[in-house]
Amino acid sequence: MYIYINENVIDTVAITDKNDILELVETKLNNEIIDTIHLDDVEVSLEYFQENELDLERIEKIKFESKKVEQLITETLTEAENYLPKLKKALNNSAELFKNGKEADASDLLDKTLEGIQWYLEVINGIMSLIDNKELKDKGNKILSDFTQALNRAMVSLQNENYDYLGDLLEVEMMEYLDKLSDFNQELLEEN
Repeated sequence: MYIYINENVIDTVAITDKNDILELVETKLNNEIIDTIHLDDVEVSLEYFQENELDLERIEKIKFESKKVEQLITETLTEAENYLPKLKKALNNSAELFKNGKEADASDLLDKTLEGIQWYLEVINGIMSLIDNKELKDKGNKILSDFTQALNRAMVSLQNENYDYLGDLLEVEMMEYLDKLSDFNQELLEEN
């Protein structure tokens, strides 16, 4: 079996344990992460490689494609920046539906929007764990903490069926935090 990182062969030894292969690859990466893996000519994710039983003896070539951490951060922040306006629009639409008495539609849309917000917050947390700028990390943690408190207030309003207040929270306070997150996202892009 041949093991590659990008176009470079790193080993032709008969390693049969995928954890040993991953350890070998990770020792060769310099400020990079594994982006994709090709088992012969089939692309798989790192998670797939880690979580599934693979008959490595039948595989002739494993190719790991890597990306620089900075490149991945920039790509992810750019994707997140493009996603934030969609979240804002969905929050506004949810608020309008709540205020117009369409609680079922509003709740469905809000659930989907909250999933998107959760994805965004996980992305930002992951990126903040990779940066060295303490001041920027502290600023991000403060925004995230305040935003989480606003989300909690929104959930309490939803549980208490206080839909007018919930609509106001979504339209005003949550929007302000999404704007702050957008600005923070831009700062992270400039830092990177």
